[in-house]
Amino acid sequence: MTKIFISGLGAISSLGNSPEKIFDNLENNQQFFKYYPEWEKLNGLKTYIGAPAFDYDVSVLSRKYRRSMSPMSEMAYLATLQALDQAEVSLGEKIKDRHDFQADQSRSLIIMGNTAGSPLFLDTFFRQMIERQGPEGQLSTSFLKVMNHTIPTNVSLALGFSGPLLSPSSACSTSSQSLILAAELMNAGCYDMAVVGGADELHSSVVSVFDIVHATSSKYNKTPSEVPGPFDEHRDGLVVSEGAAVVILETEDHLKKRKGTPLAEYCGGSYSCSGSHMTQPKSQDMAKTMKKALDHSNISESDIDYINAHGTGTHAGDQEEVNAIKEVFEGKETPVSSLKGHFGHGLAACGTMEVISIIKMMQNKKVIGTHNLKTVCPKMNSVNILKENQGSQIKWALSNNFAFGGMNTSMVLKGI
Repeated sequence: MTKIFISGLGAISSLGNSPEKIFDNLENNQQFFKYYPEWEKLNGLKTYIGAPAFDYDVSVLSRKYRRSMSPMSEMAYLATLQALDQAEVSLGEKIKDRHDFQADQSRSLIIMGNTAGSPLFLDTFFRQMIERQGPEGQLSTSFLKVMNHTIPTNVSLALGFSGPLLSPSSACSTSSQSLILAAELMNAGCYDMAVVGGADELHSSVVSVFDIVHATSSKYNKTPSEVPGPFDEHRDGLVVSEGAAVVILETEDHLKKRKGTPLAEYCGGSYSCSGSHMTQPKSQDMAKTMKKALDHSNISESDIDYINAHGTGTHAGDQEEVNAIKEVFEGKETPVSSLKGHFGHGLAACGTMEVISIIKMMQNKKVIGTHNLKTVCPKMNSVNILKENQGSQIKWALSNNFAFGGMNTSMVLKGI
């Protein structure tokens, strides 16, 4: 089997707009949840908290490309540039002189996605349709912002990329599923390199989706910094965030031929569907997915030094994931934490955002604890959930992401 390495990282997020800034805020236990008073006017909405991305500069993008982009596509493009710059690779005619090495577009894959089209422009589009009783006054670029494959197509256009393109969309498992699929295709000999990621926007309509199923935090609307972290005894739901996260995958041969620098090794992963309920996760299926990821990586559970949990802060989701971890890692004291107490839930971006965070942990020899985890729920004491940061060398890490519809993903990374 071909070895797959990660050689570039890029991110726009609620903790900063570079992997370095993100890790700095993780290390210093920062969180920037925000109260949105205007959301109080929305009938039936119970949560008024979100985690917006830091301000970012789109001046590198000409208006020609911004015309068809929503914020999620802008963030995805900027994260892609960061990742390609770190890898020192040019991909696409529009940036071919950015670096000495120009990747073969026919042997390179762009695979990234979003949960749905831009909620900001979906809101505008349908509001105008209803108010004007038809399409009068709609911008010709509106659909290009709300179509479900808006991110990869807009990124490809801005790069001048004309190679293979895929657009998975599985909500909170989008970017992790994209990464695993990209590696499978590379192992099959289809590609030498892949640009992998996901992005989503923060909008009241997205928050409403989780609020309707009683999955959001609503007891701390006026004090967002006090929202209990995942696994806490008093947790009351998740906080939606936004951002984009992109990583560059390369085969070992490709990386060596161009004398690139590996940041981590992707060892194996698994994705599956529970097929039992649209919103209620099942620990047995989560455990099965983790076991398959370990099998595909040719390692055992005893090799894992850190588990990055999906852990969103919901009552059912956190408990089921802990039950699954207990089943797979029975008797082990493997450190477990969730980063969503810091970031919020980035939906399509969270998988690759957490991969980036794990790699920074590996590089800095530090495991990040769970933000605002004061008292671990008594039902979850069967696993070693970290409240605080812990100095530790991570050789092998397991990362989980789960989504509505019973979408389960798990992958293994190895430090360099």
